[in-house]
Amino acid sequence: MEKLREKGGGNPLKCVQCGSCTSACIVNSLEEGFNPRRIVGSIARFNRLPSQNPWLCSTCSLCTERCPQGVDPFSIIMALRTVLYENGGEAPEGILEMVEQVKKTGLAFPVGSESCERRRLLGLPEARLSEESLSEVRRILSEAGFK
Repeated sequence: MEKLREKGGGNPLKCVQCGSCTSACIVNSLEEGFNPRRIVGSIARFNRLPSQNPWLCSTCSLCTERCPQGVDPFSIIMALRTVLYENGGEAPEGILEMVEQVKKTGLAFPVGSESCERRRLLGLPEARLSEESLSEVRRILSEAGFK
C-alpha cells in the first residue's frame, strides 16, 4: 500500500465498498472481470494486489467522479499499473507503442494527413507540441520509468 501512495494512489482505506465506482465503470459493463471496487478493496482490506487486470481500465475516471468518499479509484489503478510495471510486470504491447509515440511527438496517436488537411481548412494550427512542451513530456515519462 505504501508503494501505491508513493505513486499517487491516494487513500484506499477511505473506501466503504459501496460499489459506486463499479456501477459507473464503462469497462465493468462489458467485462465482468474488471471491478474497481474489488481492486480498491483488495488493497484496502487485505493489503494485497488485486486479481483484476489494471490495464483494462479505460481511464475515463468516472469511478472517481462518482465516489462519495473521495477515494479516487482512478489514481489507485494508475498507481497500481506503475508499481506492477516497475516490479517486472508486463504492460500491454499497445501501451508501450503509445508511450513511444508520446515520446516522439507528445501525442498518443499519430496525426494523419486527413486530419492535418481538415485542421488547415478550418484555420487551426498544426497538431503538435512545442519543443519546450515535448521536452517536458519526455522528462515526465523518464521520471515515470519509461526510458
